[in-house]
Amino acid sequence: MKVKNKKNVAKAISAIGKTHKIKRNKIKRLTEKKGKKKKISKKALIEVGLKNEKQKPKAKVQTTQPIINDNLIKLTNISYKGAPENTTPSLYKQQKKVDGDKTPTSFIQRMKDKLKGARFRYLNEQFYSSSSQEALLYFKKEPSAFKAYHNGYMQQVTQWPVKPLDVIIRQIKPILKKSNVNLPVVVADFGCGDAKLARAFPKVKIHSFDLVAVNQYVTAGDMAHTSLANGSVDIAVFCLSLMGTNLQSFIKEANRVLKTGGLMKIAEVESRFDNISTFADSLAKYGFEKIKVDQTIEMFVFMDFKKTQDISKTALKKKLPILELKPCIYKKR
Repeated sequence: MKVKNKKNVAKAISAIGKTHKIKRNKIKRLTEKKGKKKKISKKALIEVGLKNEKQKPKAKVQTTQPIINDNLIKLTNISYKGAPENTTPSLYKQQKKVDGDKTPTSFIQRMKDKLKGARFRYLNEQFYSSSSQEALLYFKKEPSAFKAYHNGYMQQVTQWPVKPLDVIIRQIKPILKKSNVNLPVVVADFGCGDAKLARAFPKVKIHSFDLVAVNQYVTAGDMAHTSLANGSVDIAVFCLSLMGTNLQSFIKEANRVLKTGGLMKIAEVESRFDNISTFADSLAKYGFEKIKVDQTIEMFVFMDFKKTQDISKTALKKKLPILELKPCIYKKR
């Protein structure tokens, strides 16, 4: 019996050895392929009994906050530079700087700006194809339209290399400084906008005219027909305001209100002229002598004229030349 048992034990040991040999051979086949070692997969290790099939349970994460989708967090957690900390996430995103602007703008604000610009360009085109009287009637019906036009215009001004009104202010400043109670210098600003000229010289008598009064300095009305007395003005200013189909009416009105020897200053976009010299020479028929034409400043033309003749009595008898300027079309930005 003992011998028998020893034989059985030997058989059992042999069987175990064969089993391990089979497993070792399986592992060898899995790890050796064409002389290169290969990473053993989890499935293969489970097959040969060297890895437990059961997985460790994942640790539970305890939190008092609700679980939110990562994509939603990425979408809503975009903030703009300068936003206060610990605020509700917003859809504002910092934009690239455009034209020197240091303040990032939101997508919504940029869309609003585009709409404002589109409306401004539309109104601007309407002005050049209608008379001042027609424009005045329109703005009386749609007062918000002038505000939209004015805001759009001011936005365009910020893009210009030079502001024409600033040039005119510098030029007439020495004259206005001489104004006093005994010898006042009177100015008429035709198409004044927000009356920057009047605000720059509060002690000088400056009449500011435009289609709509945006502040207390402006007199609303058709600048082709003002309430000023004949020969009561020393300086007449047209800064980017020779618009509409009846711009010759503005020049005639300037001749009426200016004193003989008075100064008329015109600033316009250079591209509006077919021929600058022809336009300047045509004003001689309206009672003005050309003093100076300056084309040295980028984009603009500055003209100075002296009133030499009163044409109010002869305007109907003489055939005055038609004055025309091309529309000023603003590009989309």
